[in-house]
Amino acid sequence: MQAPAKGPDAVRDRRPAPSLWFYIAMLAAALTLPLLVLAGIVTWRYAEAEAGRLEAAAAQRNEDLASEVDRILASRLAILQVLASSPALDGAGDIARFDEQARQFSREGIDIRLRELSGQLLVDTGQPPGTALPHWPLLDAMNQAVQGRLPVFVDLYVSRGTGTYAVALVLPIVRDGEVRYLVSTIFHAEFFAQLLAGRGIRQPYFASIVDRSGLIIARSERHAELVGKPLPGFAESRDPAGRWRGINSQGVTVSGYYRRSPLSGWMVTAGVDVAALRAPLNVSLAWLAATATGLGVLAVGLSGLIMRRVGRAVVSVTEAASAMGRGQLTVVPETGIAEANAVGQAISEASIRLHRQAAQLVSANSALEDRVEERTRELAASEERYRLLADHASDMIVLRNIEGRVFYASPASLKLIGYSPEDMLDVTPSMLVHPDDMERVRAISEAIGAGRESDFSIHRLRHRDGHWVWVQAAFSRLSGRGADEPNIMAVVRDDTERQQSEARLRQSNEALKQFSAIVSHDLQAPLRHINMFAEMLKTRAEAADPQTAETAGRIMASAERMQRLIRSLNAYTQVAYREVRQEPVPLARVVAEALQLLDADIREAAAEVKVFNLPMVLGDPDLLVRLFQNLIANAVKYRGEASPVIRIRSRPAGRFWEIRVEDNGIGIATQHGEKVFEIFRRLHRDESRYAGMGVGLALCRRVVESHGGEIWLDTEASQGACFRFTLPRRREPAAPPEAGEDHGAIQQAHADR
Repeated sequence: MQAPAKGPDAVRDRRPAPSLWFYIAMLAAALTLPLLVLAGIVTWRYAEAEAGRLEAAAAQRNEDLASEVDRILASRLAILQVLASSPALDGAGDIARFDEQARQFSREGIDIRLRELSGQLLVDTGQPPGTALPHWPLLDAMNQAVQGRLPVFVDLYVSRGTGTYAVALVLPIVRDGEVRYLVSTIFHAEFFAQLLAGRGIRQPYFASIVDRSGLIIARSERHAELVGKPLPGFAESRDPAGRWRGINSQGVTVSGYYRRSPLSGWMVTAGVDVAALRAPLNVSLAWLAATATGLGVLAVGLSGLIMRRVGRAVVSVTEAASAMGRGQLTVVPETGIAEANAVGQAISEASIRLHRQAAQLVSANSALEDRVEERTRELAASEERYRLLADHASDMIVLRNIEGRVFYASPASLKLIGYSPEDMLDVTPSMLVHPDDMERVRAISEAIGAGRESDFSIHRLRHRDGHWVWVQAAFSRLSGRGADEPNIMAVVRDDTERQQSEARLRQSNEALKQFSAIVSHDLQAPLRHINMFAEMLKTRAEAADPQTAETAGRIMASAERMQRLIRSLNAYTQVAYREVRQEPVPLARVVAEALQLLDADIREAAAEVKVFNLPMVLGDPDLLVRLFQNLIANAVKYRGEASPVIRIRSRPAGRFWEIRVEDNGIGIATQHGEKVFEIFRRLHRDESRYAGMGVGLALCRRVVESHGGEIWLDTEASQGACFRFTLPRRREPAAPPEAGEDHGAIQQAHADR
């Protein structure tokens, strides 16, 4: 395919390309903008850190100040409690002696007052001894202390003695079951103002101490003006502790913290001026503006210098290219830029080769267009395949955060639970997850939020039409994401069919067990009748017809064998289809129980059983006892001429423990390695010597497989038989000794016990 020729008119009509200045400016911007962005990020981080430091300091000041106020109040309460227990107030009361005791605290600036319930002051350490004391009616808080017989903290009031703002602590004194006196101490509001000043609370920080009604007891600034005034925002601050943002008593917008005293109920507040929080950001922005201006000036200067040098080289190369376009041989003059010189040399060489390559270029262009067209079709087909794969995937993929907010859902959501990907953005976990499964799903989210990498759950989701769908959900943590970003990926697969299959399987197992029980019961009765009638026939025919008596004996033997088969089948069914418990089981204890059950057979055979360092596994202890009982019983039964010696060892095998039960008996031929595990399979026909129905090893395989392991005959055993099987491993805090070593072996049973 020939490329269309482009004449001079086509060249003139072509859109003008951007000038070199444009690309130089783009380069300068590419170099400058990252620096500005980095500076902006650093500036923002610095401003945030400074604001955070100021707020943290305000919170700490609030905490320290609240603790100090509680400490002072608690110490005053302790002093009043000591005075209240003074023997001077027993009986008629030695007021003078009590006055001496109370004045011991005056040196510490603590004034104590003692009054009768009528309101008559008896002691006032704030007055010189002997001063006539007034009679003042009891305040409501004092009456409250008398009625409740408990200490009461009095909110802000105007002292009747000094006419200044104060708060007080009142403690009733009980003698002979009745309140006889009231002892109290007062705190002038100026005392707490000095406390705030002593804590170094000054601009940009503010602090207040407020009583339970919201009146200011003390203020870090303008105390005299604001004492007794309501604290702004007090009505909204109902919690024991919290944070508040608003305009304070001085008309300043603050970000503050508050904490209520559990002792007095008063509230301590501390805040920081919001303008101080914003000051680092303003300074940083000014610095950033100056930096941006400097970088801009530098970029413009460098761009101009580069443009002058590059412009000269461009003119030389352009003239050489024009000459080549006219078919002339060109020699580009040397410039100050090595790259431009290389381009000029290339133009000179290209002008020589140009006419030779024209024909080749046309052919190559045609081939390239064909290849591009073919590749375009392949890419379109590939994109279609990926689109079909994403649209028809049966698994639903969800990106959400710990609280359950969905940020993305794959198209499979519509097929799985009836919600489109757009609808899933408005769905919450409470709308989807079954109430019985909600706590488990929420616990998984919290665990992943706390750092767990992944988790798995099988639960139910509500379909949009109302029915429940069983699903398998694999959760993975997406690191580096914030709380308001998708930080959990869940891959959800429809598990309804498997759940239904398991339910049908459980029903089938239950039906099989019932069938086995029914067959066992219903067949036992006819067999007993057959056995009874055969015995009667044998008894009657023994003398008259020996052949009939022999036939009757064979009938009895067959009936007895059938009964044993039924009992064996029933035992196998009870073990094979029972629900397997999963709990930590020490195998040493399991083997000990199995040996106790086989004690008589072990003694009779003069057998010796050795156990080597058995571990802790995860399984059903009753089934594991039956497993070892059958394996040890087989080793004792199929013994040789020598006394049986049975060894039980273990060793770690990945996520499992591998257990070996080996003996020195008659052994098993290699070709029977699989047959021995078939139910009712016997390798020895002589039941008189080797009794049994061929169920034991089949039962062993069923027990091991129900625990997730496998059992096999070790065909490489040099003597006797060696059975090996695996059980799930359970790690202990301390690693057990290496299993299988002969040192530490425990002789569990011996013939001469």
